[in-house]
Amino acid sequence: MRDAIELEWAGIPTATIIHKAVEGSALAMAKLSGVPDFSFIIVDYPYIPTALWSEEEIRKLASEVAPAVRQRLTSA
Repeated sequence: MRDAIELEWAGIPTATIIHKAVEGSALAMAKLSGVPDFSFIIVDYPYIPTALWSEEEIRKLASEVAPAVRQRLTSA
């Protein structure tokens, strides 16, 4: 999370993907870093936070988040 904030400060667009289970921590890090409105893409269940996913789950998740990632990296 902090890496993404610092990259954004350097003018490098990011697409930060986090799990719903750590949303509170991510929000706290953004607030402590002075960017309380920092946006990130949230992945929720059925994808477990430990990222121990099957190939099929990985492909499905990638197809679900790809539009949001593309939008974040191409809009200025």
